[in-house]
Amino acid sequence: MKAAIRHLMRNRGRSILTLLAVMIPVYMLVVMFGFAGANLGDMFNTATRLDTGHLQVRAIEKKGSGSALPLIRDPGPILGELGRIEGIEWHTVRLDLPALAGVGDRSQAIFVQGVVPEEVAPISAIGDQIVGGRYLTSGDDGVVIGEELAERLKLSVGDEMIVLGAHPETGLGVLKAPVVGIYRAPDAAIGRTIVQADLALARRLARSATAATAVVIRVEGVTGPWDVARIDEVADALRAALPADVEVVDWRTLAPMAYTYMRIMQPFFFIFAGIFFGLGALVVLNTLYLSVMERTRELGLVISLGASRWRVMRMILTEAGLLAVAGAIWGALAGVILVWIVEAVGGIPIPSGLGFAEIMRAAGISAEWHLRATASQVILVAVAMAGIAVLAAWYPAYRASKFEPVEAMRYVE
Repeated sequence: MKAAIRHLMRNRGRSILTLLAVMIPVYMLVVMFGFAGANLGDMFNTATRLDTGHLQVRAIEKKGSGSALPLIRDPGPILGELGRIEGIEWHTVRLDLPALAGVGDRSQAIFVQGVVPEEVAPISAIGDQIVGGRYLTSGDDGVVIGEELAERLKLSVGDEMIVLGAHPETGLGVLKAPVVGIYRAPDAAIGRTIVQADLALARRLARSATAATAVVIRVEGVTGPWDVARIDEVADALRAALPADVEVVDWRTLAPMAYTYMRIMQPFFFIFAGIFFGLGALVVLNTLYLSVMERTRELGLVISLGASRWRVMRMILTEAGLLAVAGAIWGALAGVILVWIVEAVGGIPIPSGLGFAEIMRAAGISAEWHLRATASQVILVAVAMAGIAVLAAWYPAYRASKFEPVEAMRYVE
């Protein structure tokens, strides 16, 4: 140990280079995993907050229903079972119906979302995006529409439109509803097609006083895709408790695009990690190999004085281990400090000129870049890089242990 420390102090430039070869990849990987974790968490929360929830209980789909979800004739028994399932944080009943909105000779295909206004906020940002009029309250006979639909049908707050609903289980329904509010949607397709109404009004359109298409559920303690095991536990408990004519659909099916993106991105993160680990290992290998070659005569003398080859090898590995551990610790600390600073100031604002900020704000999402690195990720990255650095040092150490004393002492640089 003393000999290893003495040599490291004697060759400070090379030691610092090796230290940085370990420190920089650890730092970069902690930041990268922090950004990836925050990005995946935001995507998951966006997908489950805008419309889907973590789970939905639906009637099993029948043939011939087309774009209409099958109706749950009476969600009361389902709601009764939810009260006996542990882990459910929140739930609400929703009724989604395909319909046609018309004013004079203008019309547009829409989906009417029947919601309980006081309950729907955890899965709908529409109430926060009102730009004209007001949001719904229980008992409202009016509807909230998007700016795109309002422009297409030439509607303003207070104007009335005809809504013609059609469901294969209940037939045609029609009603006249005033526009009580207009919202700004994050996407034009949403603003053109999604119309929210009080659940009672939507049930009138469906010609059923108790109908629903889904019971939407959020699970306790879920902050991102890393907590999906909790969702799966609640889903399994619901499947065991609920009758056979309903199904439990989780977020993977409800938000397939977000789930697919997450699955695609995870291998890329591991590929980048492999590249960083590989580059760090190559620098460690190169610097230690050059160090060994520069010390050929010295190491030959050590062997000629009776040191075992294993002792020489252990000395080189000890040098590498000291640098690897120090570099991994400093790199991890630097990464954690950056993550802490970014989160302490509330994230890095996304420049408005990029266009992403406006979309995120319209969706009710914070328009900042965040970093989220868990203790297990930081420890794993640091330990893996330190281990790879020591492994990379094995070849120079092995070469040093194989020096023949006489030939080594004749070596001229």
